[in-house]
Amino acid sequence: MRSRPGTRNLLSYLLSIMLLVAIAAFAILVALQLRGDKPPRFDVGAPQGVECPIGEGTPACFSFAVTNLGNRAAMVECSVAAGAGRATFLNDTSVYTSSAPFEPGISEQLTVKVDQGDTDTVTEPILMCMAV
Repeated sequence: MRSRPGTRNLLSYLLSIMLLVAIAAFAILVALQLRGDKPPRFDVGAPQGVECPIGEGTPACFSFAVTNLGNRAAMVECSVAAGAGRATFLNDTSVYTSSAPFEPGISEQLTVKVDQGDTDTVTEPILMCMAV
């Protein structure tokens, strides 16, 4: 018994489409492997007023969400400053260096305390972070 020409054409057509899909998937996977790593970059969220830990004796504390926007883990170094007063991290330094890499896409909370300046006012601190 002979197969009908229409059936053979349909089978050939389907196999051709499956081959094209496989080639496209392979090309996409190769492109994803060959792309370069984005350099680590950190996003700092807006300061949020929070309660200071007990025993700090500081009038105001702020929390910042720091997120790694890169595609690989990286260490971060952050520095804090305030317009009026003295801003430091909870360990009384104005520079924070991570002890472990920040994973991509994960937000970490950093807390900053601000002491009153000469004008007896507290302003929101400014936090800047960069990969090290």
